[in-house]
Amino acid sequence: MTTRTQSALVCECGHEGSLKCVENDQPYSSLWESYSLEGFSGNDFTITNYKDMPDDLLAYLKPKCPECGQTGKVRYKDAQRS
Repeated sequence: MTTRTQSALVCECGHEGSLKCVENDQPYSSLWESYSLEGFSGNDFTITNYKDMPDDLLAYLKPKCPECGQTGKVRYKDAQRS
């Protein structure tokens, strides 16, 4: 079976979107996870080994906001602000 999850994202300008994850959770089969952006443009990413996972997934995906045109201003919506 394939598991699908989404994490809410927000740009500093207020535009919202999400990070979609599709992963294989079938027992005794090979690992894979695929990440893509919804509501923002940027890179997609698929892994077949956890050691290939980047430390900062959002930095790797480089989401670009369609409202303000900025890259690097998108964060997880539920992340605490400091």
